[in-house]
Amino acid sequence: MDATTHARNGLSDDAAARLLAEHGPNALPEPKPPSVFVRIARQLADPLSILLLGAGAVTLLVLREVPEGAAIVAILLVNVTIGVTQEMKAEQAVRALRTMTAPMAKVRRDGVVRRVPAAEVVPGDVVEVAAGDRVPADGRVLEAASLAVNESMLTGESRSAGKRPGGATDGPLGDRDGELFSGSMVVRGSGVALVERTGAGTQMGRIASALHGHVKGPLEVELAKVSKRIGVLAVAAGVVMVALGLARGGIAPLDLVLAGVALAIAAVPESMAAAVTTALALGSQRMARLGVIVRRLSAIQALGATTVIATDKTGTLTTGRLAVTDHVAVPGADLWLAAVRCNDARDGLGDAVDVALLDAAGRHGVRRAPGEARLATRPFDADTRSMAVVTDGPVLTVKGAPEVVLPRCAPGEATGLLARAVPELARKGLRVLALAERDTDDLDAAGLRPVGLVCLSDEIRASAAQAVADCREGGIRVVMVTGDHPDTARAVAEEVGIEPEPVVTGAGLDGGDRAQRLREAGVLARVDPATKLDLVQALRDSGEVVAMTGDGVNDAPALRHADVGVAMAGDEGTDVAREAAAVVVTNGELGTIVTGVRQGRRLHHNVGSMIGYLLTGNLAEIFLVLVGLFAWPDLVIPLLPVQLLWINLVLDGIPAIALGLDRAPGDPLSGRPARDGLLSGRVLARIAVRSLIVGLLVFAAVEVARRLGWSDEQVRTQAVLTLVFARLTLAYVARARRWTFEAGWLRGRAVLAAVLGTAALQAMVTLVPPLGLLLALAPLPPVGWAMAFGAALLTPFLCDLARWAGGAARRTDAPV
Repeated sequence: MDATTHARNGLSDDAAARLLAEHGPNALPEPKPPSVFVRIARQLADPLSILLLGAGAVTLLVLREVPEGAAIVAILLVNVTIGVTQEMKAEQAVRALRTMTAPMAKVRRDGVVRRVPAAEVVPGDVVEVAAGDRVPADGRVLEAASLAVNESMLTGESRSAGKRPGGATDGPLGDRDGELFSGSMVVRGSGVALVERTGAGTQMGRIASALHGHVKGPLEVELAKVSKRIGVLAVAAGVVMVALGLARGGIAPLDLVLAGVALAIAAVPESMAAAVTTALALGSQRMARLGVIVRRLSAIQALGATTVIATDKTGTLTTGRLAVTDHVAVPGADLWLAAVRCNDARDGLGDAVDVALLDAAGRHGVRRAPGEARLATRPFDADTRSMAVVTDGPVLTVKGAPEVVLPRCAPGEATGLLARAVPELARKGLRVLALAERDTDDLDAAGLRPVGLVCLSDEIRASAAQAVADCREGGIRVVMVTGDHPDTARAVAEEVGIEPEPVVTGAGLDGGDRAQRLREAGVLARVDPATKLDLVQALRDSGEVVAMTGDGVNDAPALRHADVGVAMAGDEGTDVAREAAAVVVTNGELGTIVTGVRQGRRLHHNVGSMIGYLLTGNLAEIFLVLVGLFAWPDLVIPLLPVQLLWINLVLDGIPAIALGLDRAPGDPLSGRPARDGLLSGRVLARIAVRSLIVGLLVFAAVEVARRLGWSDEQVRTQAVLTLVFARLTLAYVARARRWTFEAGWLRGRAVLAAVLGTAALQAMVTLVPPLGLLLALAPLPPVGWAMAFGAALLTPFLCDLARWAGGAARRTDAPV
């Protein structure tokens, strides 16, 4: 069958069935999700999970302590459940992409046009499309009658793309005027295309494939590092303890095992995962009220750590709708009446250019004449680059590219005026249209009267410039990424305050310096989804924390693979972008991102305070378990496993969550993003000093209790009470930026309530014998309570003294 006959008749039913069996359904790929067992195994591979699992097994199987062992296993199950639940959310993006495919398609089969499910379209099918249809598959254009397609979700260009037979089928997507893409929408005209790619082979399918996988945000990476370091510390401490115990002798093997279990529990901050998750969840609720919806909790902190925002132009910096921003009218001519006459838009629907012209005419008080009839029409065509209509009169009105319309005008001063104005307007990155008219019914007439020029641009969002300025003040570089023309991109960048140089195009990235050029670019124009992914990867490889904003299908892979993807869910926002992103801005305003950054930076400080608070207490517990094994051999260990679980899980969790809700004074956006990790060398040194202070205070209290001849139960109760009270005032030390009782320290009502509530809870279980029995606690005389309160008062004073001494030492060592 020759090409002409095939284009007319299409495939036979038998051939279509065979090709469907060969290529499979025209559907986006859907990966098989991992089983629940695989997900659980991933969570159990965490170093802290391994430590808890080992401690639980030893407690149950060796020590035969069922309550303590069951408690350890329960904690482990809670952590695994949280991790598996969050992981399953990542699979929603691909399912959302599936909804973008056309449910039905018009195909030619055996010479007859039929409507078939889009999933049954196969390579070789001849499909018909018309205005309002969604293209079912990628194909080459065979016929086109004023065919224009909205490809903005793939290319990022706001204006519709004209299509023609024999046009380009390679190069950047925005330049392929001879090809239709699956999922795009026909906005004008009609056409016929030969299907070449279906399902996973389409541009949409490749995007779906790129969505597979998950990139950990900075908080997840930091918490993973915390887990590994704690695991290494616990193992090292355990080895040292066993080696010293065996060398010293006189310690029963079961006592060494008991101390090992206590050491493992002391090393693991059991409440850290729950406290961080709770703080992030409550922070996300606060942000949702401000128009920022967080889909992945760790993205809140990632926003605060962002150093580069790669922002899409269409729909993010701009509204995604063309607007008339300038015009040049010939004196005595009615420019806006001509724009209304030569226009196919109706009720705000139609080609973006026509809608923008009608809107501008309405602002100038010009409306379509109710009784004016259109006698003839020549729709806009990519070859002629113009549109012509004849209305009552007869009056011919022509609209199109200046280089096409102005040569048809009669020579004169008005024509020359417009011709001289065009280059300057074009250099601004504006799309320039010329309009002309003549009293005739000849669509091809020359000698037209010039009416004027209309300049269109993608309307800038009112808040975009301020948002870019706020980002600059906060030390965040903004890079604009778009599929639009370089001149237009440069003009938009300059208008909103983005440094446009260098402007890099997708076609200019070939070569060995591709990654370097991506890192240096101020504006990226004419880019495809693969280039956006490369940009994100190049920036992340250079140590930047990247936030990618966008609203279209073409943004989805970069949104998923950035440190934090931010979907701009305005009028043009797509479900695909929202599902792929970690954060969704509901009002589509880039300015709302600033809110997320502020909250993220505040949370970075709060999470750092929370982790510092928890780890300081855990290191103090490790110190007490190790020292107690050798200093008090008759006591074996000063803190039993069940007591450590009570402190770490119940009592520590309440102040930790309060620290996560804390509001530090000042604007978090004033200053550069925090580069220090949650466990940098400076932070670790501070934690070590504070843990030593707390450990020594508890050690002193236990030593006094032993010298007073108290029972083992009372001695351990004294250790628990002193440790708890010292750690409560430690919460104020951890939240302080400089000194514990600096200005505004009492404003943290949540921290105050948590400290008082936890102190009351510990006092209750200590004073009420039935409750204390569950935790192996015994009543204490007044001197024991006095020692605990003394430790609480001394902790912030000694920690501030250590900070002052450390600062003085650094100033002394500094070069003069």
